[in-house]
Amino acid sequence: MRIFLTLTLLGCATLLSGCEVMYDIAQESAVKDCDRIVDTPARNECVKRNRKPYDDYEKDRQQLKK
Repeated sequence: MRIFLTLTLLGCATLLSGCEVMYDIAQESAVKDCDRIVDTPARNECVKRNRKPYDDYEKDRQQLKK
């Protein structure tokens, strides 16, 4: 019983943190795409736009849902 509870809690924690991991992977991919932009100001803006921390993203998302 104790092992089942531990595995269940571990699974829930993994699922809850999975969104942040997926967000970070997507953001890193987007920043790599920014490196292909030749125009320096446009490239810098692209990187800036795609460096938003997950917590800020989630806060903005929750605001939009209201």
